[in-house]
Amino acid sequence: MTKVRIPLTGVLIEDKKYIEDNLPQPKVYAGWGFRRYDWVNPTSLNTQHNGFTDNSVRRGGTPDNESLEELLRRGLDITKLTISVCPENKVINGFTRVEDLIKIGYQEWIVAVYEKDESTKTEFQDSMSDYLDDMRLGANEGDGSTPATTSDFMEIGIKRFQDRKDKSNLAVARWVNSIPHSFSKKQVEGIANHVSKFHKRQGVVEKLARDDAEKLMNKLHPGAEVLNTKTQTYAIRLWNKIVKATVGNRGMVEFVSFHSDATTHEEVQEGRNSIEPTLLQYHKETLAYADAYYRTKRINWKYLGGLAQKIGVEPSNTLIKNRV
Repeated sequence: MTKVRIPLTGVLIEDKKYIEDNLPQPKVYAGWGFRRYDWVNPTSLNTQHNGFTDNSVRRGGTPDNESLEELLRRGLDITKLTISVCPENKVINGFTRVEDLIKIGYQEWIVAVYEKDESTKTEFQDSMSDYLDDMRLGANEGDGSTPATTSDFMEIGIKRFQDRKDKSNLAVARWVNSIPHSFSKKQVEGIANHVSKFHKRQGVVEKLARDDAEKLMNKLHPGAEVLNTKTQTYAIRLWNKIVKATVGNRGMVEFVSFHSDATTHEEVQEGRNSIEPTLLQYHKETLAYADAYYRTKRINWKYLGGLAQKIGVEPSNTLIKNRV
């Protein structure tokens, strides 16, 4: 970290030049072009978005804490990108910093001015809000600030593809990858799957998460279990409860089903149809297991140990026998 002291007012010309010459190379964003640095009064910066003071793409944003304010009191860190704005001083990123600069009383601060550049736009940028949202999603990636999360991308993705013809996973993944991010391939696929399925189920299937299903079930049939028919994994968990209830003579296990990932009526029905055959199969396998055990009196598993994972403690690429 390299700090340069900034007076509350009257930054010297030579200090301004030194800062401008030593700031990191401005980041490149699709649909935008860096034009220049300006020194402005933070109170002149426009943080309004649709009538609200907020970053349009951030659900949480940078935590408002004393550490950021204290860092700004010490000056400008020239190893980090500064606040970005577009014409008319509309803030693109750095909302919390703007608030703290005003609170501290700075009357001059450097900002990076970007202008819309249609020669570099992507297929997913039409309105000005598209340009702003994409830049804001990628603005903090890799510069030490709090980056946009997968949830932030999901929320903007749902809005972005609302009126687009191609809402496929591939299209959403292309959009995500057009923005600077540090997500893994699996995380990008997760964002794409969430956005695509959201639009597929609209007007067809009501989205239910486990919490929603449990609340609804408690109104309709209190005490019953809820079974997600998305995968058979959930049926295995229910079967374990049934086994324990049977062994403990705790009575009938009642349950209702829901599908957390369905986008069609067929998927909902397939999930419902799979419940009884799946549980009956587990029932038969459990009886066969119990019969085999009582005939052989043999526990049919052996734990070999765990693959080494404790860095600095276990030698890599080895099998560690389980021990305390």
